[in-house]
Amino acid sequence: MDLAIQIDQEIAARTQAVNQFVEKYLSDMELPAGSAISELRKSMLYSATNGGKRFRPVLSLLVGELFGAGKERILPFAAAVEMIHTYSLIHDDLPCMDNDDMRRGKPTNHKVFGEDFALLAGDALLTEAFMLIAENYGDNSFLVGHLTRLLSSAAGIRGMVGGQAIDLRAGDKQMSLEELTHLHRLKTGALIRVAVEGAAVIAGAKPTEIESLKKFGEGLGLAFQVADDVLDHGEKGQDLRSFTGILGLEGTKTYLKDVSASTLAELHKVSADAPLLEYLISFNQNRQV
Repeated sequence: MDLAIQIDQEIAARTQAVNQFVEKYLSDMELPAGSAISELRKSMLYSATNGGKRFRPVLSLLVGELFGAGKERILPFAAAVEMIHTYSLIHDDLPCMDNDDMRRGKPTNHKVFGEDFALLAGDALLTEAFMLIAENYGDNSFLVGHLTRLLSSAAGIRGMVGGQAIDLRAGDKQMSLEELTHLHRLKTGALIRVAVEGAAVIAGAKPTEIESLKKFGEGLGLAFQVADDVLDHGEKGQDLRSFTGILGLEGTKTYLKDVSASTLAELHKVSADAPLLEYLISFNQNRQV
């Protein structure tokens, strides 16, 4: 079997595991039948099961496997990360934010359930993510506290929310490379970094390994955004809030190559035998070709 096909199948299997876990968790919550709360669950499930690559939770599973952690041990954390990501997408699509009508080929949550229930669905997914942590790692109070701190930092004003605030207030003003990189490290990279770091903590990685994996996660998150800008170059043109708008197309491709190389170097400090994680780096770098 071709190696690329085999790797795709390996990643697809982990994606399916995440999908099944999230859907089962939300579906099994005991709620009054036929109530407004039951309708809210439908809103949550609508977005939580609406496809997607599940990049962040799959990343968590792969990092856990580096240290011999079973899928069942990492899945609750991975699902929590995905639920936080889904909440952010629901809120980002709202008219007061990005005002998007479509997401992954389907109407956005607020177009189906209304802005009020979309807002509540996002809120509920965020809080249920922390319930997942408490319910599944409650036998270790230190671990619960550590994971809660990591997720709170990534999701809140120090991470996604802070990045979104910068993005909203930036308007059409020109950004420097440093400012744009900072924006994406918060808005996109923080949760990717924590998806890696949290899994490493759960799996019992050493402090030095965790530090390298944090840098790996940060680099991978940045590389994905840079590659997106290369792919969107024709659409964005000279958007001064994109890497291509600042560096030009060829300069951005060079920047992507450099970021990918440093990201791979951080991974190799932890393991020289991580083909699936290496594949994510190379796939991202080459998807712009």
